[in-house]
Order: sequence, then C-alpha cells, then structure tokens
Amino acid sequence: SNSGADKFVGVTSPLMTWTEAQDYCRTFHTDLASALTQTDNDMLQQVVSTQNESWIGLVRHTWKWVDGSNTTNLPWRSGLPNNYYLKDNCGALDISKFSDQVCANRYYFICDT
Repeated sequence: SNSGADKFVGVTSPLMTWTEAQDYCRTFHTDLASALTQTDNDMLQQVVSTQNESWIGLVRHTWKWVDGSNTTNLPWRSGLPNNYYLKDNCGALDISKFSDQVCANRYYFICDT
C-alpha cells in the first residue's frame, strides 16, 4: 500500500458534490480519503492550501469513514460539527481541521490512491 504523499491525490477539476467526488474517486482511484491520521492531515495541508476546503471520506449518520474504519478523536474545527440547518452530513478538510458541510456543496476533493 502507498504511504506518505503517495497515499493521496488532490483533485481540483471540476468542483463536485460529495457524492460526485466519491464516485470519481471510486472510479479512478480507491475512494475519498479516509481514516485520516493527524500525520495525514498535516501532510494534506499543502494540498488544502492550494485547493481550499476539500471533501474527504467522512459521512454521517454517526460520523464514519467510508472505508468502514472507526472515527475517534476527530479534529473538528471549533464549534463543529453543528449540523447547520440539519443538512451538514458530509465531511471536509480545511487547514488540518474537519468541518461538516451540505453534501450538495461543490468543492475540490482528496482521494486515496
């Protein structure tokens, strides 16, 4: 399996909804980036600083990674997740913190390779 920077690919064209981004990742790579460690988050800052807030493989009912791995001690941005308007059901990464967003929003995204 890949490690370090080879573990991920940032996709910056076109902007996609969370579901579209997941379909893209599953077609061309493995899946949306999942089971992110703090080391992963730190490494992905270079990607996020270029492409801004980006979809990752985090989704609610209870927050879980799309690869099925457990979510513990997620680095949410302060005050989040807040489920704003009861529609923030998809996860994004922005400056080493996670945020909950409306799944229909269009962002760039990060795939697992």
